[in-house]
Amino acid sequence: MLDEDEQVQATIRLVFDLFERRRTVQGVLRSLVAQEIRLPCRVISGPVKGELEWHRPNRATLSEMLHSPLYAGAYAYGRRPRPQRRSGGRATTGTPVLIKGWLPAYISWETYERNLAQMEANRTQCQGVVRGGSGLLAGLVVCGRCGQGMVTQYPNSGRAKRYACIRLASDYGGPHCQSLSGTALDARLAELMLQALTPAALEVSLQLTEDLELERGALHRQWQQRLERARYDVERAQQQYDAVEPENRLVVRTLEQRWEAALADEVRVKAEHERFLAEQPLPLTRHERAAIEQLASDIPSLWRAPTTTAADRQAIARLMWSASSSLCRATAKRFTSSAIGLAARELNMTSGVRWLA
Repeated sequence: MLDEDEQVQATIRLVFDLFERRRTVQGVLRSLVAQEIRLPCRVISGPVKGELEWHRPNRATLSEMLHSPLYAGAYAYGRRPRPQRRSGGRATTGTPVLIKGWLPAYISWETYERNLAQMEANRTQCQGVVRGGSGLLAGLVVCGRCGQGMVTQYPNSGRAKRYACIRLASDYGGPHCQSLSGTALDARLAELMLQALTPAALEVSLQLTEDLELERGALHRQWQQRLERARYDVERAQQQYDAVEPENRLVVRTLEQRWEAALADEVRVKAEHERFLAEQPLPLTRHERAAIEQLASDIPSLWRAPTTTAADRQAIARLMWSASSSLCRATAKRFTSSAIGLAARELNMTSGVRWLA
């Protein structure tokens, strides 16, 4: 299902690349809006059927793109339930059909399934992406007694923080299972995370530099294609103007207006491109590279910096900790935690934690 237009292909691939990084539809939408990137659309009916149009990005279109198996090269029928129809007095239903590798693909089938799993996880409160609050493991802590997910509470008007198991109490009227100090747990886990990340500082800086250059390279290609398309529109409008008979003044005036509009649009795109180059030059400047190396060499300071938000810390924690099971022992005033799947995909590291005091 590859479009013959290179800019269309590049824009669609950019959407999937952004989702790999942002992990939410809203994050992709914000990135596209910030870079003033529009989404391609082929007219499906009418006198201009098949013509290419560019529309403002919106959540519904992005969600449909990420859910559609066509971009993974598969033909699917029966994904959505259809109303039953009667044939010969009996109800009939469509049989689900899935044919992989049916079309040229923008992404692999494994990437498509991973995207679906991420979007499904984003719909829940205990998985997926960060949903506010300062709890480092909000939505990830599992009770070691009953196996239920522990909620994050912020008593005293948000000045305190606790992880509590209240499922039995809230759903069945039973006693509260347990709760523990979120401040103590977060501080210890942050310390362990920083210990694991510090040896990989050089690798982190190199990976970050490479990722930024790849992302900027994709954006610069987008701008080059936009400039090329704007120039093509100007030349096409000029050719149409030159081809008309001068005596046909009604048509001449219309084509002249189109030509002037195309020229104005080209000027606007060039001005926006100049602003983009000033803000995000390619390649990274020496100052930017030095700043990345400096930040990566002192990860604890970066972690505690005022510019690092709670959402940033939670996102790092979710990459490193897929789940955590805690058991609070009131007599010993200690709690145990078993780290399940402590792995940062970018760092290829695994570790286990038994006692936290």
